[in-house]
Amino acid sequence: MSSIFKNAFMNPHFSVRCQSSIDAELGVDVEDLFIDMQKRETQYVSSKNYKPNASYIPCRHHLVNWMVNVGEQCNLLNSTVHVSIILIDKIFSKRDVPKSEWHLFATACISIAAKSEETHERYPAIPDLLAITKLSGTGHTYLSFRDGEIEVLDCLRWRLRAVPPIHFVEYFLSRGVIFEADTWQGCELTEEILEYVKKYAEYFCNLTIRKYTFQQYRPSHLAATIILASRIALQIEPTWCQELVRLTYLDQHDISETYHHVWSYCEDQFPGHSPRSLSGMERYDNIFHGGRKGGRNRKHNTQTWLKYGLDTRGRRVILDR
Repeated sequence: MSSIFKNAFMNPHFSVRCQSSIDAELGVDVEDLFIDMQKRETQYVSSKNYKPNASYIPCRHHLVNWMVNVGEQCNLLNSTVHVSIILIDKIFSKRDVPKSEWHLFATACISIAAKSEETHERYPAIPDLLAITKLSGTGHTYLSFRDGEIEVLDCLRWRLRAVPPIHFVEYFLSRGVIFEADTWQGCELTEEILEYVKKYAEYFCNLTIRKYTFQQYRPSHLAATIILASRIALQIEPTWCQELVRLTYLDQHDISETYHHVWSYCEDQFPGHSPRSLSGMERYDNIFHGGRKGGRNRKHNTQTWLKYGLDTRGRRVILDR
């Protein structure tokens, strides 16, 4: 699913890419894919499936870091790692798995996710997975790993269409989230701003998948929030518009609570690098609730936000390269 949207990512121009051109390029009606994802998204992630008191939650961040590291060593897509994390959350939230089997289950989830997200050429071979994860050193073989995969599939009841927020984000980006009427500091947008929208969308996806509390939200709502947060971080105005309402089927009030959660978590992670004159949450409130629209040192603040981000492992990195 992820590779479909990546193939039609974004037109280098500022107007929203027309749906018919993407449909012709892919040979599918992409809005039908979006509707199908919406129907399936709550099978794995929703307030009903949210289990914050599950026994594995205190150690979840260590397991997620480990899975991300495996994904990087295997050169897997970002979306593959995100899907695998959702799969493991589904299992561990309903079943107490002995810690001695955590890496086996996690590796099986990565393998299963890769089958749906990666092309055949990119799919990691089982011997390579066993070597990278060091499972071979604990006595696991090709056959025992296959048995582990079957156990994981049984736990998931063979329902494998997990839809993380990054799938929706890639859909929104493929349709276009920047428009001709948008401005940055009162000026027309540049191609550099377009690239930063993509970078920030990926940054917020990686940030939120690491924290289990964001799984209380529908993936499509969190994805729309990520687009909103990216626009606000870059000080693009208007922060939300009718084109985005038509694209996401959500207005700003539908994602207000989710946005405040995402932004406050982001500011907690980077307390020294949020915009100095006006925080993202204050700016959101001022724009949507009738206050002033910006701070006096906006260019400096935007450059600060453009500079810092997180990679998939949660490490601080420089975005402005």
